[in-house]
Amino acid sequence: MVKAFLKMPTEKLPAEHIPRFLAVDPAALPEKLRRPYQAKSIELYTLKQIAEGKKRGSVRMPEENCAIPQESRAKSVNILRMAGYEEISESEEEFVMGKTNCTERDLMCEFSLQIAVERTGKKGAARRRLFLHLRDPIFALVGQYRQQGRIRQTNFFGIGFPTCAPRRK
Repeated sequence: MVKAFLKMPTEKLPAEHIPRFLAVDPAALPEKLRRPYQAKSIELYTLKQIAEGKKRGSVRMPEENCAIPQESRAKSVNILRMAGYEEISESEEEFVMGKTNCTERDLMCEFSLQIAVERTGKKGAARRRLFLHLRDPIFALVGQYRQQGRIRQTNFFGIGFPTCAPRRK
């Protein structure tokens, strides 16, 4: 079943079998299937999170105690890329946070932000690498940031992006 799921495009997977696929213990798989299995399961969880977010509307109210993903090791970078994530810069993240009124934690809870930590050497400084899924609605803001200065156009009708509700004090 795992081999069939890994070969099949995500949009053609039989929905009724996805929970069974996700219940597989990766340690029980042959070594060559583990990374592709992890990538497919991350992709499925992310797409589920994005779909649930669309149901909640454009103004998000992140919970204070949401279960944010743990920071990944640098080895996870290839798995994230296989799962449909693209690396973004710190300045792109700041732009997205400014446009959405979301904190980094909100972006991890409500959207698809993932952080991978890379260390150089045994005691080297940690380097954070930021990733967003390409199908996440806020990835369009990253595209907008990357196009700044290249395109001259007005935002006459405005493009609506999901935002986070202001925090109450």
